[in-house]
Amino acid sequence: MDDGLTHLGSGSTRYSYDSPDKAILEVFKTPRRGAYFVVGLECFEFTSLCPITGQPDFGRIHIVYVPSVLCVESKSLKLYLGAYRNHGAFHEDCVNTILEDLVAVMDPIYVRVLGDFNARGGIAIKPLALKWKLPLAVEDKEAVSEMVSSYDRLLSR
Repeated sequence: MDDGLTHLGSGSTRYSYDSPDKAILEVFKTPRRGAYFVVGLECFEFTSLCPITGQPDFGRIHIVYVPSVLCVESKSLKLYLGAYRNHGAFHEDCVNTILEDLVAVMDPIYVRVLGDFNARGGIAIKPLALKWKLPLAVEDKEAVSEMVSSYDRLLSR
C-alpha cells in the first residue's frame, strides 16, 4: 500500500525547529470512507516562543477531527508540531495556524484544535479554534456533533 508517505518508515527523519510549514503534513486515505468517526490526537510537549520576549512557552495541543476523505499521518504531525519549537508566535496564532493547516491538507468534516498552555505570569491561556466543512446536511451535522460530544464525555471520565 503506497500512500505517498515519506516520513513514516523512511529510516531517516529531518527535524526542523523554527519553521512550521503545512508541507510537512502528510495524509492518507481514510480507511472508512463514508462512515463518520472521530480521531483524537494529543501533543503533550508542545513548545513555541513568545514573539516579544523570546521566552519559551509550553503546553498541550489537543486535536479532534472527523475525516472526510483524508486522515493526517501522525509522524508528520509530530514533525510539524515540533517545528514550532523555536518559532515565535502568540498561542492564539499557533492554534489557529495549526487548524488552518490541517484543514488545508485534509479538508475534514469537522476539526477542533485546543491549546492548553502552561501559566506564565499567573495566567494560563487556552485558545480553541474549530471549523466545519460546509455545506453539511443538518442530520449529518447533528450526528457528527453528537459523536464528538460522546467522544469528549468518554475522555473526561
